[in-house]
Amino acid sequence: MIKDSSGEARQAAFPYFALATCLPLVLGLGFFIFPDFSPFAPSKLETIFVGYATLLLGFFSGIRFGTKLLSKRSGNVWIVPFIAGPLLGLMVLSVPFSLALAMLATGFGAHGAWDSLSAFRGKLPTRYTAMRTTTTWIICAILILVFIINGVEKAGI
Repeated sequence: MIKDSSGEARQAAFPYFALATCLPLVLGLGFFIFPDFSPFAPSKLETIFVGYATLLLGFFSGIRFGTKLLSKRSGNVWIVPFIAGPLLGLMVLSVPFSLALAMLATGFGAHGAWDSLSAFRGKLPTRYTAMRTTTTWIICAILILVFIINGVEKAGI
């Protein structure tokens, strides 16, 4: 609960916004499970899915960068998570779909672990990290499910 300008306690919308970032990936997962309902050709769906996941990883890197700028802490370690997400995103756009999914799941997992460790050390707000951890688990689970579905489809099982 947070207090608005009138002092009245209201439920924070942040958790809903955080989970809403996963909605396009959930929809994509649905299209991979039920390809007949997809308005996209399979190759286009793969591109859109990887593109959105890449965008999301870059967004999380940007949040981390903004937090660093606001914290005024010294050190150059902050450059790593800011650059790693977008660089990984550029790399996944040029590799096969299955490899892109594996790379993205690894990237989200690593970035989420870094954020959790930073929150444990007091460098990120606990509330943000709780939502970020939940979002990371959802995204990684979706990426792994799509990886499995894609593998089963390619194997013809």
